[in-house]
Formats: sequence, structure tokens, C-alpha cells
Amino acid sequence: MPAVSQKQQKFFGIVRAIQKGEMAPTTPETAKAAADMKKKDVKDFASTKHKGLPEKKKVQEKIDYADTKQMKKFADEKNKHKDQDKRMKFGKFYDKAKEAKDRLRPGEVKKLVAGKWVSNKD
Repeated sequence: MPAVSQKQQKFFGIVRAIQKGEMAPTTPETAKAAADMKKKDVKDFASTKHKGLPEKKKVQEKIDYADTKQMKKFADEKNKHKDQDKRMKFGKFYDKAKEAKDRLRPGEVKKLVAGKWVSNKD
């Protein structure tokens, strides 16, 4: 099984050196991997070529939609950001901006045409 990133290949290179006795364990992780894994498996990982491998594999965080606590947290964050976005857009005059939407402009007349209010300024 080949390594999926350059960092993984380097890690298993260190583990292989520890297994061969060329090097002392540098961290508890390398010592544990050297003790637990077969020499053939470590050799397969360590012998992978670097060409075409990413430096580090990116891990995507998975969302558990069944977890109600996590979904509530996401909803709370979304509402928090929604309120912040409103404040950023309108500032402290947000309520006045909402009211002004429905007010008539000077010289504007609205009439009902086919069930819709139509302005003479549009």
C-alpha cells in the first residue's frame, strides 16, 4: 500500500529506520508504529516515491446531520452571522431602513393594477 502524502512517506521512513535499528525512536508515535506494524507494510509505505504526492493530505470535516447538538450549534452560528450581516449592511439604522422601504417617495402614487400595487416612479 503506497503512502498518500509526502509527510506519511517520511513518517514511515523513520519507522522503518527504527525497526532496522538504525535510529532511536524520536516520538512515542514512531515507537508505537514500529512496534505494532509489520516490516513489509512499513516498507511499502516508506518506499513510495515523492513525485506526484501532496505535501500533506487534506482532511474534510464530516457533518453528522443526525447529531442534534451539532445541528443546533450550526443554526445558532448562522443566525448570529445573519444578525451581524444586517448590522454591517444598515448599521444602527436598520429598523428605519425597513420602514422606509414601504414609504412613498415625493410625487409617487401607487395604484392597484391586476391585483398588484404599481408605482408611477418605477
